[in-house]
Amino acid sequence: MTTFRWPSGLDPFLGFRGLQRELNRLLNLPSSEGYPPVNVHDTDEAYIVEALLPGVGTSEIDLSITGDTLVIKGTKPPLPDVAEERYLRRERGQGTFNRTVVLPDSVETDQVTAKQTDGVLTVRLPKSAQARSHRISVEAT
Repeated sequence: MTTFRWPSGLDPFLGFRGLQRELNRLLNLPSSEGYPPVNVHDTDEAYIVEALLPGVGTSEIDLSITGDTLVIKGTKPPLPDVAEERYLRRERGQGTFNRTVVLPDSVETDQVTAKQTDGVLTVRLPKSAQARSHRISVEAT
């Protein structure tokens, strides 16, 4: 029996993966793709984005926000020099990264704060006044 292998660099499912990414984006479903991995949660007052960035210093991180979109850019420093032929497994990447996080609503961009502790970047994005939920009292007549 002959086993067929796709030529190196050719991915027969590339189009399907692109379609899946687009459907996830349109339906606001979480995606497992991208670096850094992020968790996004919602509080009454703000959206909190936590990104795993081990080994990346604060000087290598560039954050920007426009409307409802947070962009996390940066550079993972190269690993210590190890001869290529000495690797048995190499899963840790290096180089530049760019992750976009689309939020459900706009935020107060001038009040966004970010801190990094133990390789976790935490970005607090206060919701705009229009995005915050308001309690409406009902009067009895």
